[in-house]
Amino acid sequence: MEMINKLGLTVMDSPRVVRDELLRGTGAVMAAGCSIFVESSNVKDKEIVVFRSPGKDSPAERKSFDVERFDQAWRQFDAWRSS
Repeated sequence: MEMINKLGLTVMDSPRVVRDELLRGTGAVMAAGCSIFVESSNVKDKEIVVFRSPGKDSPAERKSFDVERFDQAWRQFDAWRSS
């Protein structure tokens, strides 16, 4: 499944590439029905947010993770984009 960054450029399907895009690139990666992005939780701290908008009949879902827990955020994003 294709993923793109904020600029509309294709992002490879790799946790390492997505992590680099989040922390050193545009800060967001989107796939069909879901996205993963970096958000400031306060002045000093950032978190990774995984967001899903599955469709009209289902409510949107959002999960936040500490930046250090990228692996958990990636697993959630990967599961949602695969469903």
